Amino acid sequence: NVYSLLKRLHPARFHLAVSRRFDGYRELPGIMEQLEQQMEEKFYHPDIHIYTSEEEEEKNTGEEEQDSRLMEKISEDISRKDVKQLWSHFHSLASKYQSNTQFSAMYVKFVFSNVIRELFQENRFAGEHRLDLYGCSTIQEIIEVTEKNIRQYEAFLERSMSESRDEVAAVKNYIYNHYAEDLNLETLAEKVYLSSGYLSFIFKKETGMNLNRFIRVFRMEKAKELLRTTNMKVAMVS
Repeated sequence: NVYSLLKRLHPARFHLAVSRRFDGYRELPGIMEQLEQQMEEKFYHPDIHIYTSEEEEEKNTGEEEQDSRLMEKISEDISRKDVKQLWSHFHSLASKYQSNTQFSAMYVKFVFSNVIRELFQENRFAGEHRLDLYGCSTIQEIIEVTEKNIRQYEAFLERSMSESRDEVAAVKNYIYNHYAEDLNLETLAEKVYLSSGYLSFIFKKETGMNLNRFIRVFRMEKAKELLRTTNMKVAMVS
């Protein structure tokens, strides 16, 4: 409803993230960090503007739609290089098919081949590995092969991370020299010829904070420096 109202009032494109209810200003830094992460993920959810918890989503959907959403989430996890969420969603999918005998091995092979196909969208990973799902004859074998591919993908990302420190350093230097300009993940990713998702992944892995937070922290440090060392008014510093 909030999104619909704002869309009627303002013609510009925008994204909206809504926090949970919280008590007191002391919780605000943590809430802001969560919202920053949600807004950073807007690059992977072009048609979704309000985020709710996964539990709330699942309550309102049938089993077939839940499966479809789970596959969408796995695809999003891979595009974001979010291995932690990828494992969580994979285990949810695996537990369903391990405990339910109504599905044929052929159908399960089709489902999990889609998971592996998403992994192989990364060309460098695909070049290092081959798809070996088709020799499987049981559901357990299919799940184990998929799990093996996810582990190989996780190791691939770790190796890629160690090779990407130069790109992270270049982005940090650009921020240091252009902090007063309009900076965002897409713009900075273009500067180092990386996808937004991959830059977000390696930057947080290397620095411990997401890109938006890093920019804001650096701007705050520059603001403190200007307030201490110059006679500039607060409005001008801002």
